[in-house]
Amino acid sequence: MALRGPRPALLLTLALLAACVALTIGSRWNPLNDIFRKEHVDFPKTVATNNNAYCNKMMWSRVMYWKYSNTFIHSSNEEINKVCTTDGVASGPYKFESKNPFNITICTFNPWSISYTGVSVSEKIVISCWNALPVFYVKNR
Repeated sequence: MALRGPRPALLLTLALLAACVALTIGSRWNPLNDIFRKEHVDFPKTVATNNNAYCNKMMWSRVMYWKYSNTFIHSSNEEINKVCTTDGVASGPYKFESKNPFNITICTFNPWSISYTGVSVSEKIVISCWNALPVFYVKNR
């Protein structure tokens, strides 16, 4: 005997599958790039009274207070992504050095004051790239 009537579970499954396929066609998604952006990109730069206050604010608000040191890049995702393609020079497997300097803030934990100390500079950066997207901050140059 054949089953009759609508199949809501089957229809829902097919609709969700179609939606997922439609969302992923033509777009690159890289979870490592999402982590990179959360940890290293702040554009435009968050307002703070000074670099130390900036670093404390950013490290706590992004839940990275467990890190000893971190660098924030104050450029758009598009500008940073270009380092992986046209505006970067290969400097090792998957590593690219920017041709031009970026405005960055380097935050370092100070155990004596139990807070972060920040320094803002304009320097070239080195990042690791995968599928033309940055996935790891190697160092400032």
